[in-house]
Amino acid sequence: MESRAPHSLAARNVLWSWFLALFVGTAVSAIAILATGHASTPTNEVPIWATSVGVVAMWVAMLAVLYRTRPETPHVNADALTWFRIVDLVGVPLGIFCQFIVVTAVTWPLQKLWPDSFSSDQVSKRATDLTNTAPGIWMLLLIVVVVVGAPLVEEIVYRQVVQQDLVQRWGKAGGIVVTAAVFAAVHMQLVEFAGLFAFALVLGVVRQRTGRLGTSVITHMAFNAAGLLMVILK
Repeated sequence: MESRAPHSLAARNVLWSWFLALFVGTAVSAIAILATGHASTPTNEVPIWATSVGVVAMWVAMLAVLYRTRPETPHVNADALTWFRIVDLVGVPLGIFCQFIVVTAVTWPLQKLWPDSFSSDQVSKRATDLTNTAPGIWMLLLIVVVVVGAPLVEEIVYRQVVQQDLVQRWGKAGGIVVTAAVFAAVHMQLVEFAGLFAFALVLGVVRQRTGRLGTSVITHMAFNAAGLLMVILK
């Protein structure tokens, strides 16, 4: 009988698989952006169609690497893909609550300590930059990427693959917390870390309590939609 790796080693393995997937995905995305002719364009000036090409390329590469490197991890299966039950609509108010209440609550102390670095404009800067690259009808593409694509792919990667593997090794609390930290850190925006970490904890608990991805995906979609709408209407 094949012996299982120690829990700490197995946990490092799934995080290594995630890092490899991120590295490959980033490289593939860079190649895709290069193919669009916008490799040297400042990030906040790349048109949304070119950004979308790079993002989709990254998603496909990441999912492929994780699927190949983590055959024993609970991947998206028939049970997880029971999209979507009516009860999952609870994710709509939950996502809005997280966007306007949870993120505000965890960011408020930071704004008081460092008002310039953690101002509301700084927290929403990335979303603002994205909307500026999507004039007119291109806003529809931005909505599809941010509100539909990103929540779906990120929930598969982080809550279904990374979290489920870490929960098996470290228990529910450890798996949820570490996954939330990884999720927040990978966005590489210090100003957003606290809010995203708190939100990811909510997503992790929802995924663990329901045993499916439906509610966490809907929650994530509502969160992103609320944030994007807030920026558009500003």
